[in-house]
Amino acid sequence: MTPWPASTLNEVEEEVKEDFLWSMECAHELIQEITASDRNMGAAIGGMLTQTLTALMAFAPDNETAMQVLSSCIQNATVNIIDMKVKPQNHRGSTKIH
Repeated sequence: MTPWPASTLNEVEEEVKEDFLWSMECAHELIQEITASDRNMGAAIGGMLTQTLTALMAFAPDNETAMQVLSSCIQNATVNIIDMKVKPQNHRGSTKIH
């Protein structure tokens, strides 16, 4: 099996990162919209998480992969919240994927 050329792998990694950050931005905008409305924030976030987890479990090839993705997301959120507490930011958060 011939490995991918490095440039192709780098391009794929960059595309994945862009998609990841785009989806974070979309979620942030939805949360801002909920915050500005008279919706119950707990119920709204619960609904978003339920739909997100349903999609994750439906599209993951198996439960183990779904749990690995979920674990990675929890790690990312933990790093983001720690970063926000250590150094308050005026932007939407980290652009790093952990």
